[in-house]
Amino acid sequence: MLIPFFQQFWDMGAKDKAAGISPEEAKQRIKYYQSVEFLNSLKKTSLFAGREYADNDPIPAKEAKLFTDTISKVYFDGYEGKK
Repeated sequence: MLIPFFQQFWDMGAKDKAAGISPEEAKQRIKYYQSVEFLNSLKKTSLFAGREYADNDPIPAKEAKLFTDTISKVYFDGYEGKK
């Protein structure tokens, strides 16, 4: 269920590499993915029985760290062409 969500970050890393984004610029993007600003920008909804539900509760710190670390690693894997 989360694979398509993370796939977009891998694709973004691959596209950035193909576009000639430098490793330093890629690291800046990763830094953004680890920011509170990025976490707050995510739309937190779930779909159940054809109905969308909003989740306005803050993400616990431990889960947020795991989530942003995973996004960062997936992006950099895409940037480096790792599958």
